[in-house]
Amino acid sequence: MKKIKLLVMSCILGTSLISSTSVFAKDNISINRLSGQDRYGTSNAIVSQGWKKSECAVLVNSQMFADAITSAPLAKKYNAPILLTDSNRLTESTKQKLKELGVKNVIIIGGTGVVSDNVKNLVESMGLSVRRIWGQDRYETSVNVAKELGNVENAFVVSGEDWKSALTAAPIASKIQAPILLISSDGKVPSSVSNYCINNKNISFNIIGSKEFSDKISSESALSTHNSDISSYIQGDNSLDIIKQLKNKYSNNMDLSSIYLASDKGFADALSGSALAGQNGNPIILVGDTNQSGVNSFISNNNVSNVTVLGGTGVVSDTSVSSIVSKGAIPTISDEEIKKLIYNADKTCWNIHSFSSLNETIHGDNKDYTYYKLKDDVNTYDKLFKHYNTYFSERKSNYFINSRLFINLDNTFYILGCNPGLRPLILESKIENKTIDENKMNVTLLCYCEDDVNKEYPENINYTLVYENGRWLADDCANYDWNDFQYRDNHNIKAQSTKLQANK
Repeated sequence: MKKIKLLVMSCILGTSLISSTSVFAKDNISINRLSGQDRYGTSNAIVSQGWKKSECAVLVNSQMFADAITSAPLAKKYNAPILLTDSNRLTESTKQKLKELGVKNVIIIGGTGVVSDNVKNLVESMGLSVRRIWGQDRYETSVNVAKELGNVENAFVVSGEDWKSALTAAPIASKIQAPILLISSDGKVPSSVSNYCINNKNISFNIIGSKEFSDKISSESALSTHNSDISSYIQGDNSLDIIKQLKNKYSNNMDLSSIYLASDKGFADALSGSALAGQNGNPIILVGDTNQSGVNSFISNNNVSNVTVLGGTGVVSDTSVSSIVSKGAIPTISDEEIKKLIYNADKTCWNIHSFSSLNETIHGDNKDYTYYKLKDDVNTYDKLFKHYNTYFSERKSNYFINSRLFINLDNTFYILGCNPGLRPLILESKIENKTIDENKMNVTLLCYCEDDVNKEYPENINYTLVYENGRWLADDCANYDWNDFQYRDNHNIKAQSTKLQANK
């Protein structure tokens, strides 16, 4: 760390403490934190950063994301901040912020079940003009917000249950004035959205979300008929992946010199920040415990010079920020080291069976399946995680543990009795292809399997490695047996205990 500076500016607005804190500067990157005692305090700190005065403000529910996540492009149209309210009560800090900004017009997003008429009446009693944009459900509300934007060339389409994708896309949607339309998570297009498509035939739609969500959207859906066009599928399993895809398509409309970080555990801080980030098209990256090294690489590779953290240290800690912003280069890894890592990961995957005890068993949901008690070395969640995380990423370690390979009975793990089968001869393999993207490496091995070395053609096996917490780890295998087991929540100890009984 080259320089540390701490600046705290606080003021009391009503009963809420609002703080705008410059946390530190590291490796010539300026790092600021906008936070308060609660989501309202954080919201007001964000507003203070972006607006001294504003004739208009957008008012949304602080606890219910469905209607609110479509509001950032509208806020951009009117150069308005997004302010938070309770469903039935206007908080004192929000009331004071409306006065401080000199707001004359307030737009409420959502029906009376989201922001009540009581709140509307309280705002009107302050002498402000108030109007409401709403619909019968979240889908129609998103359409009515879109109509407020007028004629547009693009629209972003997300699942109405996926606030993370919506708020990740919100700053760039704001910058290019593309409405955020909500559809069902099963890919079905509600009638209100379909009618909007019919009446706006020249819009290009960008489908944003996971591959699973995108795959559910039929080519015959209302999004691709009526002379409209699905111009792109911007797919990602997390916020950072989506940001990378957005960058590929909208780099001219994004300002990567500054980025915002918010927690991926709750929507309120990112929602409040979406209007501020949308002013210049700065991305908001949602961060958690497992994607920090990827964000670190993104910052380094895109010459980011300013990082603003949304929310207090309880949601995004200073330790996390320091780790994310550190410009330490990701170390290279040789081909032999790659093969050794994959070999050790595969060995870890199948040698777990050697830790089973043959004298204590249970039967799973299907009576044909027998589970064997694991030995003390690996028979709890934490011990199993440590076993896998030696060579596997946190994501993949949790996948194995929360699969039908195991049953958790009274906090003791049992493993399914099965034969791991023939293993690929990884150390003897040849690396056919290797690509690196940020902290992720895709590797194709050309290799034989045990007892199959005389086959005329070896097979290609695709692996993914990630750089995580200071080391390279195996994250997935596309066409082998690392993904053979269905999901089972092995945190859910009590429910399983009532159904299963150990046989001694």
